[in-house]
Amino acid sequence: MTVAGGAAEAERARLHVAIVGMGALGRVYGVRLARRAACEVTFVVRTARPSAPVHLQRIDGDGAADSLDAPTVAVSIPDAADVILVCVRAEQLDPALDRLLEAEPDVPVVVLTPMLPPDLDRMVRVHGARLRAAMPGVVSYFTPDGGCRYWLPRVAPTLVDAEEPVPASVHDLVRALATAGFGGRLEPRVHETNPATTISFIPLAMGVDAAGGVEALLGDSALLRLTLDAVGEGLALAARVGHTPTWIDLLARFAGPLSLRIGVGIVRSRAPEALTYVEEHFGRKLHAQNVAMARTIVGMAGDKGVPAVALGRLLERLER
Repeated sequence: MTVAGGAAEAERARLHVAIVGMGALGRVYGVRLARRAACEVTFVVRTARPSAPVHLQRIDGDGAADSLDAPTVAVSIPDAADVILVCVRAEQLDPALDRLLEAEPDVPVVVLTPMLPPDLDRMVRVHGARLRAAMPGVVSYFTPDGGCRYWLPRVAPTLVDAEEPVPASVHDLVRALATAGFGGRLEPRVHETNPATTISFIPLAMGVDAAGGVEALLGDSALLRLTLDAVGEGLALAARVGHTPTWIDLLARFAGPLSLRIGVGIVRSRAPEALTYVEEHFGRKLHAQNVAMARTIVGMAGDKGVPAVALGRLLERLER
C-alpha cells in the first residue's frame, strides 16, 4: 500500500458523527469527539449559518480548553455519516426533526435529548429500531460572550441503550465517547433511566423558572413549598417509569426547605458557577422546554394514577 493510499484508507476509517443541534451540549460532544477521538464531525442545524470557531472551557477535572477553528456545519445529514447524535431541546423532538432524520433512513440515531414516554413511542413509530436512547454525562452552558463552559461529572458517564442488536457504528461511537473523556458505555434500559431521571429533577427546574432564579425561589416560601411538593410527585412518577441513579435517591431523602437552603449555601461558597448555570439554564434558557415537559409529565401522572396537584399548579405558574 502506498503512503497516499494508506492515508486515504485511514481517512475512510474515521467515524463520521452527524450531531443534530449546535447548542452548548452539541458543541461539547462535537468538539471533544473531533479533537480527542479523531472523529469527523458535522454539526447539523435547522437554519443555515456561516462556520465560526467553537471554543470550550472545562470547569472541573483538568480544566482543559478545546477548540474547532472551522467546524463543518450543514442543514442536512451528510450521506457519509456513520451515526447521528441528537442534541436538541425536548420541544424540538418534532416533525421537522423527523423529516431531517428520515432523509438518511439507514443511519443509526442516538438521542441524548430526554425522550419522555410519549415522545419515545412516537419517535419509535416513525424511525423504528434504528432509534436508540442515550443519557448525556455533560453539564454545559453558554457564557454572555458566546463561549461554552462545561462540567464532566465522574458520577455521570454518557450511557447508550444496550438493546440488541447494537449496530457496529454505535459500538464505534461508544468507544469514541470513552476516548473523548465522556466515559461512554452501553447500558441496559437507558430509554427508561433517562426519562425517569428527567421527571425527578424537572419539578425543581420548574420552580427556579417560575421564581426567576434560585435566590428568588428560596425567598418565596409558598412557591418553595409548592415546588418541593411537586418534586415529591415527580419522584413518585419517576418510580413508575424506570430506574433512577443514586443521586436521585439522595434528592428524595433531603428535599426540604431547610436542607435545600443549606445545600444552596454550600454550593454558593464552594462552586458559585454552578448556581450561575442553574439560573441561566433553567431560569431563562429552557423556559419553553420546561413548559413542554411539564405538560407531558402532568399528562403522564394522570395516565398512571399518580397525584399531580402540585405539578399542575406549578405548571399554571409557568404558563403565566
